[in-house]
Amino acid sequence: MSIIQTIRDKAAPVTIGVIAISLIGFILMDAGRSGLGGGVSPKDAVASVNGVDISWETFQQKVKLNEDIQQMQGATVDENTRQQIYTETYRTMIDEELLNQEFAKLGIDVSDKEFNDMLFGKNPPQWLTQQFTNEKGEYDVVAARNAINELKKNKANANRDLINNVYLNPMIDGTKRNKYFSLLQNSTYVPKWMAEKTIADNNQMASMSYIVAPFSSISDSAVKVTDAQILEYAKKHQSEYETEEGSRHIAYVAFDASPSAQDTADVVSSLEALKAEFASTADAGSFVMRNGTTLPYFDGYVSKNRIQIAQKDSIIGAGVGKVYGPYLDVQSFVLSKVVDSKVLPDSVKARHILIGTIDPRTQQPLMDDASAQKKADSLFAAIKAGADFTALALMNSTDEGSKIQGGDLGYFASGTMVKEFNDFCFSKSKGDMEVVKTQFGYHIIQITDQKDFAPAYKIAYLAKTIDASQATINDAQMKANTFLSKSKDYKSFDGNATAEKLNKLVATDIKAADYQIGMLGVNRQLVRDIYKADVGEVLPEPIEINNQFVVVAVTGEDPKGLPSVNKLRPMVESIVRNELKGKQLAEKLAGVNTLEAAAQKINVPVLRADSVSFVSPLLGGVGYELKAGGFGFNKSSVGKVSAPIVGSSGVFLVKPENIYAKADATANVQETMSTLTNQQRGVLLYGSMEALKKTAAVTDNRTKFL
Repeated sequence: MSIIQTIRDKAAPVTIGVIAISLIGFILMDAGRSGLGGGVSPKDAVASVNGVDISWETFQQKVKLNEDIQQMQGATVDENTRQQIYTETYRTMIDEELLNQEFAKLGIDVSDKEFNDMLFGKNPPQWLTQQFTNEKGEYDVVAARNAINELKKNKANANRDLINNVYLNPMIDGTKRNKYFSLLQNSTYVPKWMAEKTIADNNQMASMSYIVAPFSSISDSAVKVTDAQILEYAKKHQSEYETEEGSRHIAYVAFDASPSAQDTADVVSSLEALKAEFASTADAGSFVMRNGTTLPYFDGYVSKNRIQIAQKDSIIGAGVGKVYGPYLDVQSFVLSKVVDSKVLPDSVKARHILIGTIDPRTQQPLMDDASAQKKADSLFAAIKAGADFTALALMNSTDEGSKIQGGDLGYFASGTMVKEFNDFCFSKSKGDMEVVKTQFGYHIIQITDQKDFAPAYKIAYLAKTIDASQATINDAQMKANTFLSKSKDYKSFDGNATAEKLNKLVATDIKAADYQIGMLGVNRQLVRDIYKADVGEVLPEPIEINNQFVVVAVTGEDPKGLPSVNKLRPMVESIVRNELKGKQLAEKLAGVNTLEAAAQKINVPVLRADSVSFVSPLLGGVGYELKAGGFGFNKSSVGKVSAPIVGSSGVFLVKPENIYAKADATANVQETMSTLTNQQRGVLLYGSMEALKKTAAVTDNRTKFL
C-alpha cells in the first residue's frame, strides 16, 4: 500500500501483501475468543470430514484472520459481514480438507527445493519483493532468504505463525492445488472418432412432418394431481428435490417502533432552541461537537461543486455567520452555518518526499522524530540548492506508492488529505515548497499546480438523527407483549392476527446454520431460538429488529431428504399434471396410422419442419422438442408415422421425411478434438470438487458453536 493512500483515507484498502505484520497484535491475541455454547470446548470439532476433525479453535483462528483482512482492506465488519465470513470460512475449510486428503492419497506435495525456488527464484511472490527491496529498487534475494530462514529457526518469533498462515502455507496449498487440477486436466482425452462423430452430429439435418396435441387442449381443472402422485414423481427424481439438511418455517407479526411524528417534532424543537447560540458562537466547531452533531466538523474549505448537500445554495446564500435550517437530510435534521469563505483552487497537484516515522501498515516505528526531521530538512536544503526532486524521492521517500512517480501525487481535492498536508496545499501558492509534519512523519511538499479557483466554504453542521423516543419504543413493546400474552400457540397466534387485522408475514426454509431470515435480516440468535422451540410454539419474547418488535411462531419444518408434499406441490404439480395429460392424449392417438387422420381426430393441422438440426431440434410453431425432434433422425423410420411421443409441450406423432448431412467446409477434426478437450477440462475443475463433496462424509456441528 502506498503511504499516500493512507494519507488520503485512514481506512483506505490495502493489499494482502502488506497485512501480515499489522495483524500480529490482535490475531493471535483474539484467536480463542468466541461465543461458545455451554459445555463446548475449543478443541471440539466444528466439522468432521471423512473422520478428520476441524476444531472450533482452528476455525475461529481462520475466521478472525479473515475478519482482520477485511478490516485492513477498509471494509466494515458488521454482523452481516461477520456471518458471511463464518459461512465462507466453513466452506473453504471443508474444501481444503477434502483436497488435502486427495493430495495425500496421490502423493502430491511441494519439496523444499521447489518451495525455495518459488520464494527466491525467477518469479518471487509480490509480497516478498515489496518487503525486501534494496536502495536501487531491486529485489534483495539475500535479505529475503535470511529473513525467511530466521523465521523458520526462531519458533518463538511472534510473526512466525502469522507469516506461515497468511503467506507461506497458502503458497504451498496453491501449488498443490495447481498440480492436482493439472493432473485432472491432463487426464482428459478425446479420441478422433468422438471428434468425427461430433462434427457429423453437428452437420446432420432432417425434414419431418408432425402433429402435436398440446397439453393445453385439456384444462388443468380436469386433471387432479393427488399427493401420492406428487410423492411418486419426487421419489423417481429424488436427487433433484431432496435437501441435504432440514429447514423450519415461521410466521410473524411486527409492531412498529419507528420514530413518531412527536419524536420528529422534538428533534426540530431541540435544534431551534440551539439556533441563536449557534449563530452567535465564535467557535462553531467546538459548539457542534459539544452539542452532539452526527456530522463531524471539518476545519477546512470545500468548493461549492464538491458540497454534496441538496440545500447547499440556501446554506451558502444565507451568508457567512448565518445559520440555515433546520432542514431534513436523510434521517437527520440539520442546522448549517457558513463559518468562513475564501477563493481557493478546486484541486491541487503536488509531489512529496516522505521521511516516515511510523509504518501505517504495521504501526511500527521507522525512525525517531528528531532524525526524521533532520533528514527532511537536509533533503529540503538540497532541493533548494538545485538537487533533483524526482531522484531524491525515488531514493529516500518511504511512500512506496508515489516514490516510483518521483513523489507525484496527481490532482486531489480539498479534504482528501490529512489536515496538515491539506492546509499547506490549499493555502499556499503554486511552486511553494515546505517541510510539513503529519502523523506519518515529515513531508517535503511542493505544489506543482493549482486549478479552477472558486469560492470555497468552511461550514459547520449541527445534525441530530431522528430516533424513536423511549415512549415510542415502550408503546410498541407493550403492544407486542399484549399480543404475545394472548397467543400461546400458532393456532391462537393466527386467530389473534386475523381478529386484530395485523399483517402476518412468513419466512420459510430457515436452516439451522442460517444467519439471515427474509425481511427480518441478519439475526443469528433468532435462528437459534427458532430451532430451540417446538413446531407450533410461539417464541417466549418479542424480538427487537429494525425498529420493530416482532412476535414469532414456528409453523412447520421439513426434514432432511424429500420435502413435504405441501412444499413439493408447487415445484412438481405442473410436471405431473402434464404427464397425466400426456397419457390421456397418447391413448387418444394410439393406433392412428396417418398424420392426416390424427390431425382430423384432434382437430389440429399437419405441420412440417425443414432443416431441423440434430443437436438443436427446433420444431416450428412448437419450440425445442428433443424426443419428437430426435425421432425425425431415425433412418429406419423414414416415411413412417411414429407411435405417440410425449414431449415437453404436448404429445406428438412424427414422420421423418428426409435425413441428410449439410456441407461444412470449416469442419476440422483436430480443432474439434481441442475444443472438446477444453470443454471437458472446464467441467472437471468444477465437477471434481462437487464429486468429492458428494461422496464425502461431512458432519456439520456449527450450530453447537454459532
